[in-house]
Amino acid sequence: MGIWDKLIKAEQNIRKRVENAFGHETVQTPLEIRREILEQVESRIIVDAGGKSFPFGKVSVRLQPPTEALLDVFETAFLQDGSLKADILQRLKDEQVRHPTELDIVVDIRQDAGHDHAESAPRPLFNLDFVKPEPLPKPEIREANLVITKGLAEQPAYHMKKERILIGRLSEVLDREGRMVRKNDVVFLDNGDDVNSTVGRTHARIWFDFEKREFRIMDEGSRYGTRIMRDGRFIEVPGGNARGIRLRSGDEIHCGQSCLQFELNQ
Repeated sequence: MGIWDKLIKAEQNIRKRVENAFGHETVQTPLEIRREILEQVESRIIVDAGGKSFPFGKVSVRLQPPTEALLDVFETAFLQDGSLKADILQRLKDEQVRHPTELDIVVDIRQDAGHDHAESAPRPLFNLDFVKPEPLPKPEIREANLVITKGLAEQPAYHMKKERILIGRLSEVLDREGRMVRKNDVVFLDNGDDVNSTVGRTHARIWFDFEKREFRIMDEGSRYGTRIMRDGRFIEVPGGNARGIRLRSGDEIHCGQSCLQFELNQ
């Protein structure tokens, strides 16, 4: 049975009570109100290259029946017979929408104490509030130590606490027009040495993945490639692969024929 079939069945179960409370000439019934709420939720779905997403961590639904009789009907329609919270989650699931794991949906029903039957324009029977989740603080980046074990660099060892570490030959890399392309953090000397000559000017990069809380490395299309020595075997680092390879403390990073020891401070 589909979601709307269930809602219609629930509506039929309380039809007599609704008519007694609302009257036969009422503009909206609970089913119609539920439809409007779900449509408003659906209108907040974002569609992008990654598919559909719902960028809110909390949805507050405040239902405001104007009379005590309607208060009882609303509680039956929205809390007991086909929970409104379950309906919202089901709608997001049916639409294959990504949403925060801890999506909080709060349904509050309170009689509208300020309702005046003499008012020409009726007050809304519900209000919706969408709250975006608080951004999680970025985890602290651990200090990485890169010790040169083969090849000649500007420093014998580098101690860095950076989100991105660029490895290459020359401290500053320029294009054909003399414009700066990038500055390397780990700098191998451009001295004609056989080992150093296998290090590309823009050889590799290391970066900290905040989501996974780990360092990763990628080869930037170097001529002689990048490999990791771990547990006695080599692991090739694919060239141009933006996902890269996870680094572990103790790995040996081979850029061409040069070598760096990667360690993380405890």
